Amino acid sequence: MKSPNIPIHIFHWGPCIIRFKISKQFHKDLLEEAYISRSSGKDYRTKLAGHIKEEYAMNRKKFETFFAPIFELYEGAWRNFSGDKKDLPVKYLLKSLWVNFQKQYEYNPPHDHSEALSFVIYLKIPDPLKEENKKYVGTSRGPGSIMFTYGEGGRKFITDQSHFPEERDIFVFPASLKHHVAPFQSPCERISVSGNVMESIPLAEMPKDIKYEVVQK
Repeated sequence: MKSPNIPIHIFHWGPCIIRFKISKQFHKDLLEEAYISRSSGKDYRTKLAGHIKEEYAMNRKKFETFFAPIFELYEGAWRNFSGDKKDLPVKYLLKSLWVNFQKQYEYNPPHDHSEALSFVIYLKIPDPLKEENKKYVGTSRGPGSIMFTYGEGGRKFITDQSHFPEERDIFVFPASLKHHVAPFQSPCERISVSGNVMESIPLAEMPKDIKYEVVQK
């Protein structure tokens, strides 16, 4: 019996996560700045949940123009994902930027952020980690993977995403989405850059180097 030609509408549900590659030049500039941040020693661990010994603040202002089109790309993806047809543009602002030098046995536990968006960019993934991940046997993406968790439900629901990244990959996602990073056993170092993005910033939290105007009505 031939199946009837019935139109089916599939409804997108939950958070919008996008993944793509940054340019080689952007990758080079970020990697150079990552090592500069490491030498400057601006420890950022007090603001983070990670069990990682080397996490340093980076020069946010230096890369604002690089990130602006990335945030616009996410906004377009979100509108396609959600069906949001509003004409009102969203203004995203890079609030924080830091580098992670993740080593053997280190990891990020499940956590989220209070801003609008978060992202992670992978600058260096050593070969020993790639080989370890290939040998992993299990249902997740294994050692060194990034994992996202949302909601509760049975086997018919997709409640998690797990991905093993490649160099130059960027993941952009809602900051409130729970995410964590799996540890690895290889004696090597992986370098990634992360940041938080806001749609608006309370004056008390406004970085001093950001100019703003108070409009009187």
